[in-house]
Amino acid sequence: MNTTDGTGHLNLQEFKHLWNKIKQWKLVFTRFDTDKSSTISSFEMRNALTEAGFQLNIQLYDIICMRYANEHMELDFDSYISCLVRLEGMFRAFKAFDRDGDGLIKLNVFQWLQLTMYA
Repeated sequence: MNTTDGTGHLNLQEFKHLWNKIKQWKLVFTRFDTDKSSTISSFEMRNALTEAGFQLNIQLYDIICMRYANEHMELDFDSYISCLVRLEGMFRAFKAFDRDGDGLIKLNVFQWLQLTMYA
């Protein structure tokens, strides 16, 4: 399901899709926030990402933790949601360029700039 019209703004359908995702992701966060501290550890974040549907390698988990975790290697809900929204967008953009579904894309410099300009 394509949930973006390319305008950079959310229409009602896009907002509904995003809101449903956030509600699902909140349930995952709550499951992993076992001590009810409103944070999850970087280790719990790896499991939460997997449960949320993202299959990543160890290097990407480390990068995500460096970017989104605090000095105690914990993520609050806002950081967690920011990360998942970013991952969702990145995967959606990749799939748009992966026309044959082989997991590889080829971009020219203008496509690369367009893709990363909003990152």
